[in-house]
Amino acid sequence: MKKLIVSGDSNTDLSFRSVFHPEMELSYKKWPQHLAEHLGMELVCLGKMGKGNQYIYHSLLHEIIRTPQEEIGLVMVGWSQAMRKDWLQDDRWFCQRTNNDGDLLGWVTNSLDHYISFQFLCENFDLPYHHWQMTDLFEGYLSGLPGSIEPHWGQAAKMNYPGNAEKDELKVLTRITEYDDVIDNFMGWPGLRSSYKTINGGFNLLEKVIGDDRQKQLDSGCIVSELDDHPNEAGHKAIAKFLIKELNL
Repeated sequence: MKKLIVSGDSNTDLSFRSVFHPEMELSYKKWPQHLAEHLGMELVCLGKMGKGNQYIYHSLLHEIIRTPQEEIGLVMVGWSQAMRKDWLQDDRWFCQRTNNDGDLLGWVTNSLDHYISFQFLCENFDLPYHHWQMTDLFEGYLSGLPGSIEPHWGQAAKMNYPGNAEKDELKVLTRITEYDDVIDNFMGWPGLRSSYKTINGGFNLLEKVIGDDRQKQLDSGCIVSELDDHPNEAGHKAIAKFLIKELNL
C-alpha cells in the first residue's frame, strides 16, 4: 500500500484539541483520514497545532528523505500563516504565534521559498504532490490578530499591526507575483482572501470551503463553534470532498 504524506497546522492535526472547549470530543476523522481512505493509501500525517510553514516544510523534508521513494503515493500540504515562528530544539519542534525577528515581507518571502523548495523536493524524487494555502498567509496579521488563549503562544490581547499596513501590503503583493512563473501544482494560487479578487487572488481552502466570514461559517455548520473557527466533523468531510473533486483524485 502506497503512503499519503500530509503536513499542515491545526487544521490538519489528527489530534486537534480546541482551547476554547477543552472538554469537547473531537476524535472524529479529519480530512487527511477521509482522503487516505478514498485513495486506498496508508496515511502519514505530520500536521501539528500552532505550527508554521518552516515546520511544515521540514517535517515533509525529513519524512520524504527517510521513506523509500517507491512507497510514496502522494504528498499534500495545507500551508499556514507566514508570521508564525518555528524552531527545532533537542529534536523537538516549538512554535510562536508571531516572529519577533524580521518583518512581514521577509516572513512571506520565507514562506514562498519553502513552497518552491517543497516543489523541488518532490520533483527531485519524482513524487506526485499538491499544495495550497489552508488559511490566510498574511492578511489576518495586517488587519490585527485577535486575542489568543493558546497557552504556548503567550499573547492574550489583540495584536495590532506594528507597521504601515497599506504600504507593506503592496510590497507583499508585489513579492507574491514574482513567484507566479515558478509555482506549480498550487491549488488556488496565490491563496489570498476573497477580498483580493482584483489581483487574481485565488483562494485559501478554509475560506473557499467553509466561508469567508463568521456568519457564513456558522451557517455552513462546518466549524467547531462561534468561538472556534476550526473545521468540525462536517467541515473535515467538506474539505476532503472539495479536494477530491478539485484535484480529480
